[in-house]
Amino acid sequence: MRCLIIALSLLLIIPSTHAISGGEVYDLLVITHPEFISELQDFVEFKETRGIRTKLVSIEDIYDGVYFECRGRNDAEKIKYFIKDAYDNWHIRYVLLVGSAKMIPVRYVYLNDFSSTWEYERRFISDLYYADIYDENGNFSSWDTNNNGFFGEYRHEIGDKKYSDDIYPEPEIAIGRLACRNKIELRNAINKIMNYHGDSRLLLIGGDSYPNDPCGDISEGIYLEEAIAEKMQGWNISRLYPPKNFRQISSYINNGAGIVVMEGAGGQHMWATHEHDSEKWIYYFSWNIRMLRNDIYPVVVTSGARLAKFDEKRECFNWVFVASRHGAVASIGSTGLCWTAHGKNVTEFYLGNLHLRFFAEYRNATYLGDAWRNAIISYLRSFHRDGVVEKAFHLKAAEELELFGDPTLQIYHVTSCDVKNSKRYLYVGGTGEGNYSDIQSAVDDASPGDEIIVLSGVYNENVTIWKSLTISGYGATLKGHFDISAPSTIKSFRIEGSSYCISCESENVTLKDNTIVGYYGILMNNSEYSTISDNTFKCIYAVVMENSNHVKIRNNSIRNNWYGIWSEGCRFLDVEKNNFSFNRWYTLWLERSDNSLIRCNTFYMNWYSIFLYHSDGCTIEKNIIVHNEHGPQIDFSSNNILRMNDIRYNEHYGVYVDNASAGNRIEKNNIVDNAHNARDDGKNIWYNNYWSDYIGLKYRILGILRIPKHISKFNFDWCPATKEFDVMGCHQHYEAN
Repeated sequence: MRCLIIALSLLLIIPSTHAISGGEVYDLLVITHPEFISELQDFVEFKETRGIRTKLVSIEDIYDGVYFECRGRNDAEKIKYFIKDAYDNWHIRYVLLVGSAKMIPVRYVYLNDFSSTWEYERRFISDLYYADIYDENGNFSSWDTNNNGFFGEYRHEIGDKKYSDDIYPEPEIAIGRLACRNKIELRNAINKIMNYHGDSRLLLIGGDSYPNDPCGDISEGIYLEEAIAEKMQGWNISRLYPPKNFRQISSYINNGAGIVVMEGAGGQHMWATHEHDSEKWIYYFSWNIRMLRNDIYPVVVTSGARLAKFDEKRECFNWVFVASRHGAVASIGSTGLCWTAHGKNVTEFYLGNLHLRFFAEYRNATYLGDAWRNAIISYLRSFHRDGVVEKAFHLKAAEELELFGDPTLQIYHVTSCDVKNSKRYLYVGGTGEGNYSDIQSAVDDASPGDEIIVLSGVYNENVTIWKSLTISGYGATLKGHFDISAPSTIKSFRIEGSSYCISCESENVTLKDNTIVGYYGILMNNSEYSTISDNTFKCIYAVVMENSNHVKIRNNSIRNNWYGIWSEGCRFLDVEKNNFSFNRWYTLWLERSDNSLIRCNTFYMNWYSIFLYHSDGCTIEKNIIVHNEHGPQIDFSSNNILRMNDIRYNEHYGVYVDNASAGNRIEKNNIVDNAHNARDDGKNIWYNNYWSDYIGLKYRILGILRIPKHISKFNFDWCPATKEFDVMGCHQHYEAN
């Protein structure tokens, strides 16, 4: 009989020829040449200790289909498909490529920028190719829409014809590269990353990029860097306008800097600028970088032709900064003939404007890769690309921008300990001199980055926030609502809204430690990468979300509401360690919310606990789901994973799967003493669950033989467990308090 059961199991559960990675969640994917696997082990461990969930794979793993099916016409496309699969299944946000252009394939882009130099730059490298996963229609972005084998074409000349691909290269993930040619370079780069501490000093190096220019009697490098200085108020700024020679540049870097900006010209192995209207060049070479002896490692940002062109035998200028023993922890430069505008237009478009956007994002971003990614998105969305030449220049500025370094490098932000008055504190309420009487007046007078402290009291107003601020309550009650349209933080308030309490229409919003009482608690629309944590809700609808991907919802108390979290069109949600109790209708409704993670939550005495509707690829694990009317329900949803949950004492079904759902995997759960433990009207996989009504518990011999557990129709758990699983590891308590 046992042999028969095993045979049936093999027939009905056919394993994939490729490893299935469902349920794994990572922040950072490291793709490396096999030569560097052992050298990267300490780096992976270091990132894990910093809270960055990291997955290390070699390109051979990708080509051999170890984790996902290998697809693609060439090696670069195979890697891009793998990144897409990791994005969809592992929820990655960052990718680090480790290896030179010969070790990790590059994608060359064929864009005609109509310059006089077109004939000797018919192509350039773009690692943005790997970061732009989906096109505008949600399909895989191949960058070769005409299927002719040339990628990223824009008026690419072949014979007497011109070809263009239809692409819009907005990156879904942030990507960096360590373009190592050998282990020594890799060790140098990793050691600097692991010993990085940051510094509040900003070094600006520039001069006249276009001497005797008819478009304006200014020094473009200096003009652009002063605009950057405006973005970086609060930093301790040093200026070399222009530098006297290479020795002066090296001396300033050796003395210490957190950021170095070099706006000028270049040629792969050297950077240069001029004094105003002088034709004499002031050079800084790659060999000057190798002679540095600094022990404070800056982030270096350059403008200059091909300073990040890393596909030649000799190393490029930007990579030398990172590959050297000293130098920089990361650098950003252009792989092709970068273009900056003349005169005051240098800040208005092309690379100069993109640099301004990078530093605007740098002030608010947590990780370096986020600043790179968000700057490119902001830049591409801000310019009309109707003109033939203008479109080429705008696309090229974004596509050639290369980050050498770790995209999860935590950005150093200046504090009041670094520079006096770098951040202002505005006070509302109380009796202090200059305190505001209402929150909105303080918001109107604040500058981006300021913090508004609202003292104890009741404030009857509606507050509109359109700049990046932190607003902290100290015993404060807002009777009204917050409307947020810029990355901001609202924390430690009691908010009583007549209609709603908080409306968010911005990325990177943090809502923390608030008590929220109203009809609608939080309304979110297009609020990607936001965080809702440690709040208490008493509402009709606690959280209503639309089109807001990558939102983290953690450690909240969602009790005594009608609806808990209602999500439509929100992918990659991270719902962890929340307490859902005594909610009267749908507690966690996920509709078209693919690839979300529901982990380590407590669902106690709710009506519906977890409801997946048209949501695929989600993982539900290590939750306690007890004493609800309904356990998890899966409708019109496929390829989800339900595992290691404790599902017991629910009044209807412990688990219900409808007939329009297929390919879901339900495994290693405790399914105990529900009115009906499970029902499956579709075709799904049940494996190794513990069932309180399993006949093998009553008759031990049947359990030893692993007699299948019948669920419903033709569905069986082919290998039921005979002992309960321990799912309490991430729970501090069992019942809702």
